[in-house]
Amino acid sequence: MVVDTIGEIAPGVHMLGHRAVPVFLVDGDHPALFDAGLAFLGPVYARQIRDVLGHRQPAWCFLTHSHFDHCGAAAYLKNQFPRMKVVCSPKAAAVFGRPNAIALITELNRFAAGMAPEFGFEPSSARFEPFSVEATAGQGDCFEISPGITVHALAAPGHTWDFLAYHIPRSRLLVSSEALGTPDETGYIVTDCLVDYDVHYQSMQRLNTLDVEILCLGHIYSCTGSDARHHMAESLAQSRRFRGMVEQFLVEEKSNIHAVMQRVKTYEWDGKPGLRQPEPAYVLNLEARVNTILRKWRVSN
Repeated sequence: MVVDTIGEIAPGVHMLGHRAVPVFLVDGDHPALFDAGLAFLGPVYARQIRDVLGHRQPAWCFLTHSHFDHCGAAAYLKNQFPRMKVVCSPKAAAVFGRPNAIALITELNRFAAGMAPEFGFEPSSARFEPFSVEATAGQGDCFEISPGITVHALAAPGHTWDFLAYHIPRSRLLVSSEALGTPDETGYIVTDCLVDYDVHYQSMQRLNTLDVEILCLGHIYSCTGSDARHHMAESLAQSRRFRGMVEQFLVEEKSNIHAVMQRVKTYEWDGKPGLRQPEPAYVLNLEARVNTILRKWRVSN
């Protein structure tokens, strides 16, 4: 099943906030939150977490990476749930300690707050603030959320260098976020290889070896059952198709990256219905995606 609504997506697994920037809550003796979304949605996340947990608190908040729309409400949620511990990769923790990175995350969350009416919410007073990281994790590190049920951290760079995916083998659940592709409203999958194409593809290959029945993506959708496995495989296939398209355009446009970007944008963004990235963010990410393929293409040509 492809899930596009906020609520329980599988027993004890909840997609919260807004489908454009969801966070995920896995209930247990030590409930686990995955990602922290946008700052202005902090009150929405907190209210929905309480709807699920009542007077209990999340024990963990596992961050996948340091992008502003995945860590924005971390400080707000820590204030609401003081016993909650934030976990991320060492590289992400280093990012959160850099004043210039904090300034950028703050500004991007401030800009995103202006989108509250488009999300169907009243403007919120919640703002991004720096936050502490209680634990860092790397490949294979485990955290217990109930007896015999553990969250396994998986290094999955490629979208960013600081990326972690999280797997709960007992539940056959994978929080991949953008380590796998993100489908738009038409079903077209955008694979965000922002820092290195080969590294991103290899991360997707490793994730595809996992036994998964519940797949938590970074934006818009979650998938269960055969749709989860289909999306994982299709992310690999779409990555290859995207690389082939960009390489063809590089030849036809004589390596003019701006012409290539315009052709890709026309194909995968212009006129698309429903939820999608704001155009400035899309263009910025598109340039990074095309450049990762351009670097690889130049080596082979």
